[in-house]
Amino acid sequence: MKKIAILILLLAIGSSWYMKQKPSTTDEPIDQLVLVNQKNPLNHVPTDLINLFEQQRSYDVFTSDITLSARVAEALEQMIQDASAQGLSHFIVMSGYRSFEQQQALYEEMGAAYAMKPGYSEHHTGLALDIGSTETTMDVAPEGKWIADNAWRYGFILRYPADKVAITGIEYEPWHLRFVGLPHSQQMFEQNLALEEYVAK
Repeated sequence: MKKIAILILLLAIGSSWYMKQKPSTTDEPIDQLVLVNQKNPLNHVPTDLINLFEQQRSYDVFTSDITLSARVAEALEQMIQDASAQGLSHFIVMSGYRSFEQQQALYEEMGAAYAMKPGYSEHHTGLALDIGSTETTMDVAPEGKWIADNAWRYGFILRYPADKVAITGIEYEPWHLRFVGLPHSQQMFEQNLALEEYVAK
């Protein structure tokens, strides 16, 4: 009986924490430079999401329910079209916007070593996506090299570069793009700044 009482108490505490952390909805667009990391949770959710599967696009999607902010989807399509014109046509979007509930489930399934707590993931913004190659991993794919060299031209940054792990607190992820818009992406690329450094500067 005592064990059951303790379990009920833990569930109540967990539920209370979950509701306190849950972002609110607002009609205002999310700031392109919003910093979301282990110390900075997002306090609201985007309202300008569109489904990528339902759009005319030049890339594959991993599932039919992937969504992104409309402005990000537009920049992504232009970027992939330009890459395709240069012979790179094996792009696939693996993940986009992730709800608070989806992040909670991922966190419970994968653990803290592989997933952020709900509220602390960039995927909540609708400005971040995981992009891959249908041929091989992005660290060796021609698509990965092209993205690393050119994504800034379209307002994107590689959010977790190999040389910024000590600053971002996240291991190198050549597939994780974050939309910050121009001229910010150009300045971050040219000055080799992580988002944390750029926002602080």
